[in-house]
This record gives sequence, C-alpha cells and structure tokens, in this order.
Amino acid sequence: MNYDQKRWYYLATCVVINICIGFGYAWSVFQKPLMAAFGWDAVAVSLGFSIIMGVSALPQSLAGKAMDYVAPKTIILVGGVGLGTGIFILGIVDSLTQLYLGGALIGIGMGTVYPATVANMVKFFPERRGLVSGLLAAGLGSGAVFIAPLASVLIELWGVLATLKAMGITFSVVIVLLSQIIHTAPHGYMPAGVVLPAASKSGAGNDKDWQEMIKMPLFYVLVAIFILGGSAGIMVLGHASPIAQRLLKVSPQEAAVLVGFIALANAAGRIFWGALSDKIGRFPAILGIFLGLGAFLLALTQLTSYGPLVGSLLAIALCYGGLMGMMASVTADSFGARHLGVNFGIMFLSLALASFIGPRMAAVIAQNNNGDYTQAFVIAAVFSAVGAVLAGFRVVGKRFTTATGK
Repeated sequence: MNYDQKRWYYLATCVVINICIGFGYAWSVFQKPLMAAFGWDAVAVSLGFSIIMGVSALPQSLAGKAMDYVAPKTIILVGGVGLGTGIFILGIVDSLTQLYLGGALIGIGMGTVYPATVANMVKFFPERRGLVSGLLAAGLGSGAVFIAPLASVLIELWGVLATLKAMGITFSVVIVLLSQIIHTAPHGYMPAGVVLPAASKSGAGNDKDWQEMIKMPLFYVLVAIFILGGSAGIMVLGHASPIAQRLLKVSPQEAAVLVGFIALANAAGRIFWGALSDKIGRFPAILGIFLGLGAFLLALTQLTSYGPLVGSLLAIALCYGGLMGMMASVTADSFGARHLGVNFGIMFLSLALASFIGPRMAAVIAQNNNGDYTQAFVIAAVFSAVGAVLAGFRVVGKRFTTATGK
C-alpha cells in the first residue's frame, strides 16, 4: 500500500483523537464548580488534576510494548473507552475517593491513547519527527481550547455533573469511531524521495531498548529537564482559571475563555518549537524554552496590567507546550525510533512526577497565602533556570564535540 499521501489523513485523525484526550488540560474549569458543589477545598480538588496527569504516564510503556503485538488502532480504542468512562464517573461522584478514581481512569485512557498515536505517526514521518510529534502533542494540549469554553457554558446550563457525564459519553464514541481509520506504519517506512535532515539522523542506526537507554547519562539529563520544565509549566496550566481570576480580577466564565487561549498557546508551542527544533536542533530549542519560561514566570510576580499579564500566561503555555511536544522527537533522536513506544513511555514518567510537583506545590502555596501564587512563580522560575543550565551544557558539549571531531 502507498502510504505517502494516506499518512497525512492518519495524522489528522490522530490529532483529533488527541484533542479529545486533552480533557485533563481543561481541569481548572471544573475545579471551582466541584468545590462549590461538594464543599471540597482547592488542594483536594487539584489533586484530581495531578492524578490525571501523573497516572497518564504509567501505562505508556505498556501501550508502547503492546504495539509489538496489537495494532495501534486497537490500543487507541481501548484507551478511548477508558477515558470516557473516567469522565463519566466524575459526573456521578459524591466523594473525593470517587473523584480520584475517575481521574485515574482518565489518566489511564490518556496514557494508553497518546503513545499509540505518537509512536505510530513518528514512524510514518521519519523526516518530520519534530513537527509531527509537535502536532500530536498540540492536539493533546489544545483539548482545553474547545473543551473549556464549552464546558463553562454547559456547566451554567446543566450543572457540572451532567456536563461531565455528557462529555464522557461523547468522547468515548468519537475516539472509538476515529480509531478504525488508522493504519499501522510498516517497519522501516520511508516516503519516496525523502532525504533525512541532519536533525532527524541522530540516533539512526543506533537504536537502544529501554534497558540500554536507562544506562546512558543522557537519559537522566533528559529526565531532569522534563521534570523541571514540566513542573514549572504544568503548575500554571493546572491552576490557569484560579490564577487568571486572582491576577486579572475576572469572572469564572471570562477565566474559562482565557483557559482556552492558554491551551491554544500550549498547542501552538508544540508545533512551533517542534518545527524549529527540526532546523536548529533539539537542545538549542530546549535552552530557548527554559529561558522564556523563567523570564515570564518572574514577570507574573511584577506585572499588574491586564495585557502584559495575559501575554505572560500565554508565553508560559507556549514554552511549556514546546518542551512537552519535543519529548517524543528528543527520545527518538537520542535513542533511536525502533523502540520508541516503550522508551517514550518511560521518558514520559518524568511528566508524572512533574504533574504532582507543580500543581501540588502551587495549591499548597496559594492556600497558605490567601490565594497568592507569587512564591510558586518564583520557585518555578528557579526550576527553569536549572533546566536552562542543563540544556546549555548539552548545547556547548555538542558544539565542542563537533568542533574537535571527538
């Protein structure tokens, strides 16, 4: 079969699927309605978001390994049903235990669907790893662009629980139907007439399985980079609505609109930085991301005007999205594409830890300071500075190696 044209249809389908599983990024819209409905505090409810994002990392290696035996479309179907079931459970909760159970199922669904789309599509596009992984990550990150404003309206009309039940059913049906369109990339697939750019040749012919990968120092550098950057960025995304209401003095409905724009910036960053990294290299792009994250996080502690504050929030989302969007391409470049499904799943565990560190830290600090997030912004900026140092060492080291031929 000639996949040179059809691969683009598969990619578009996977992007739509990932938009659906991006439900977690709209969590902040549901946070205050759930608190109001049940009298729960912000720390308890925000833990639901941490569980979604943290648990999403756990099944990714298993999903990647399963692709050695099962078609990606089957894995996507199963994950989609799990995701929808978890969201539906959120619509029938009456305790925090049930809330966390629903969050865990949502995370399992996300962590099953996402690696199946990424590992399969990256193999279909060996010459555009950065762009394709960025597009797929953008789908995941942009879920809130569509979900947050819609959810805000439906919550006003139906209430938070009915909204969650309706979304759970809808996402299950959409993902199950779309999954049947996707084909499996043949091993070693190369589009006709394609010559790989230098950035995509890194790791080619030097495939490492997960056991070899975790013995390499580079693996731990990457883990540290993704934990630091993930904690800093996801802290803001996970609390986007209350942060907006606090800093900008806007209503929950207005904050929900801004959450949508933040999600759009998150998605745009995954595409922009992914495509840029194909041209300038992964680590120079990562260095630029960390410098931007640190600068705009500090800006949130000083700015008071509406426009600059909104711009800083969008810029943080743009940088965070870029870092997360490059995770698959950096892993493929560093350790080869053959075992990407499993290796990417292991690398994604760094986001699981970041998902607990960032949002939890912000919730505790805000609760202890009457809703003020300033200390959290400063700590996240320090994380970004450390990440910039790690990326900078890698950039300098690679240039030194190239210059000396060693």
